[in-house]
Amino acid sequence: MEVDPMSDRPDCAAAFAAVARRQPDHVALIDEGRNVTFGELQDEIERRAAALLGAGLRSGDRVALVAESSAEFLATALAVWRSRGVLVTIYPSSARDDLEYALDSSDPVLVVASQGVDHDLLVAASKGTPVASLESFAPVKVRGDTAPNPADLREPLSLICFSSGTTSRPKAIMLSARAVQNCADTYGEVWHFGPDDRGIVCLPMAWMYGLASTSLALLLSGATVIVVRRARPELLLEAIANGRATFLAGVTTTFTKLVHHLEDSSLDADALGSLRLCVSGGEPRNEDAFERWRRLSGVPVFDAYCSSECLPLVTYDPWIDSEPVAGAAGRLVPRARLKIVGRDGAEVPRGEVGEALSSGPGIMLGYWHDPDLTREVLTDDGWYRTRDLVRVDHEGYVYVVGRLSDVIIRSGVNISPAEVERVVRLHPGVGEVAVLGLPDEIHGQRVVAAVVPRAMLDVSELDQHVRGHLTGYKVPSEYVVVDSLPVNATGKIDRRSLAAALEQEGRER
Repeated sequence: MEVDPMSDRPDCAAAFAAVARRQPDHVALIDEGRNVTFGELQDEIERRAAALLGAGLRSGDRVALVAESSAEFLATALAVWRSRGVLVTIYPSSARDDLEYALDSSDPVLVVASQGVDHDLLVAASKGTPVASLESFAPVKVRGDTAPNPADLREPLSLICFSSGTTSRPKAIMLSARAVQNCADTYGEVWHFGPDDRGIVCLPMAWMYGLASTSLALLLSGATVIVVRRARPELLLEAIANGRATFLAGVTTTFTKLVHHLEDSSLDADALGSLRLCVSGGEPRNEDAFERWRRLSGVPVFDAYCSSECLPLVTYDPWIDSEPVAGAAGRLVPRARLKIVGRDGAEVPRGEVGEALSSGPGIMLGYWHDPDLTREVLTDDGWYRTRDLVRVDHEGYVYVVGRLSDVIIRSGVNISPAEVERVVRLHPGVGEVAVLGLPDEIHGQRVVAAVVPRAMLDVSELDQHVRGHLTGYKVPSEYVVVDSLPVNATGKIDRRSLAAALEQEGRER
């Protein structure tokens, strides 16, 4: 079945097709030693788009992709957009609760899954929705009874991605095709990607950082993506050396682990000589680790600051700044807007701290099926409340100094304390619980649960219970049994006091 001609509406599939026509023989992807040219990838996108239409996909239908990063992931994502579908990205490591929630809430017509995903779990979670293999990709049919997309969106829906924050469930973020393409185009522009670049993508492509900010930014610039499925230091260093990579993006933890590995190995630093740009985002900087990386590799680590609700926002142009400014995330990118407001909603003077509000082409359409939360974070005049405390200096450098929420950031991934607390409380031996993030040298923060038991509590049994309900990265690294939890004047748990007490206890042990 032939795919309908591309419309004039801009999207990443049309943009990629234009690059493929221009340089069909250039390598687009290197995936586990396999080279895929732009022309070959475009042919596979067309095949998959035709298969989707042949299975009954209609414009606006949602297709859930539960898969590891790979060439097939990108081919499928672009094929969904090529056939005018809506892509729903779901982490393949999701535990049962998260997977069921994501599929129930997004209500897709088809689920596409890679081989590594637990098949029995997926079938149970999909509840009758057809499931297709990512690798062979031969969907037979799609559901025809799913709910329509919201009718009041300012632009057509193109992508739903999930991002945990301060709520007890992951938030389903709705993005337009323009927002996704603007993200890719902007990073490609500011980071000066071109056909000579070869960028390592070790971030999950289910995350906007791994999909749009890096993979699509590289591809739409005519550059090559080197897929590394696991951000293990030995795999990354091998990919840099063998692939002659020029670009590496990760979270702070990625570079911290690389530094530890390099300092404990005899690897010749010349193997890193091809790198020209390294970027970290998603969690606070580790200046000590970044400086050690710069000494080892000769390349500084720049920042990227934004959220999936409004991206891109802040990063560095390496042609303007050869070194990052200490403590700063960078400067505002083209087409994005940022203002810093006080508690009264008025803008604060330059240099003062306030809440960051952002806007621009990358602002989300809203949260799927959550108009109340959408109204809470989107102002009437089109600004997104980041809930981050930020200041901007007189040269335009942006400093993220804190967060209004209690969100835990572990290896660049947001973890909601409320979600973890909800699961811990389900155990019959637990009376009260407070979950918080404590400093961790490798992961930035570790998840710690302070538990007041009802009676005798077997901590190993509690841990087993939690692991049965939560995705692995959300499971507490430590359970601390306490007699009571500190509270403030309003009766709420005093998390700051509790964190200080637990840190002091840890230092004394």
